[in-house]
Amino acid sequence: MKLRHLAPAAAAAAALFSYGTAHALTVIDFEADPGGVQAEGFLSGLFPLSFFSDLGAGLELAAIPEGDGNSLLARNDTNGNFIKGVFNDGAHSFLSMTFGNDDPAFTNPGDRAVLTVYNGAALVGATFVVFNRNDLMDQTIGFNFGPFDNWTLAYTDAAGSVCTGGGGAATGLIEVIDNITFDDGVGAVVPEPAAWTMMIMGFGGVGALTRRRRWLAIA
Repeated sequence: MKLRHLAPAAAAAAALFSYGTAHALTVIDFEADPGGVQAEGFLSGLFPLSFFSDLGAGLELAAIPEGDGNSLLARNDTNGNFIKGVFNDGAHSFLSMTFGNDDPAFTNPGDRAVLTVYNGAALVGATFVVFNRNDLMDQTIGFNFGPFDNWTLAYTDAAGSVCTGGGGAATGLIEVIDNITFDDGVGAVVPEPAAWTMMIMGFGGVGALTRRRRWLAIA
């Protein structure tokens, strides 16, 4: 169960929640959601974050080997599909998530996960993490400057082009994300650098504790 995976990471990530209950963080882990194909605008429970795909189809919740329990996928990636998120309660200033599915057979050295955040249509900023290419959900990406109210997460090559096939394979690379963490709005206090580091260590440990087999069924 996912809660077992998160328990060792919780101690390392505790610093995230130490900056005041008035500015708590929310974590979406999808464990209470039914698996399967999801409609555009999918909401996990009552959380104020809607999920979309760039191509208008392909969202799915599944417990795959490269995930952590139920995880959110963007399929149809032969055409460069990726995941979008829109906050329904206004602007935020902190966002983090774990990501997986960086199989070395379907990636090249330098391929990366790219998180881009916007406030309305205005670009706020972007960050990326280079894949370690071990096919596990053991890396974390985040952004902690605001305000922003929507974002995208895409897998790209080293030049920033969205992956439609890597490693010589004629298939796309499916984004797989989980443990989406965000603050309670633009009035929230942004964590200090030390707390941010602890978050990276804590949620990065989620995937490190999960040893998965390669996922062969890429649609």
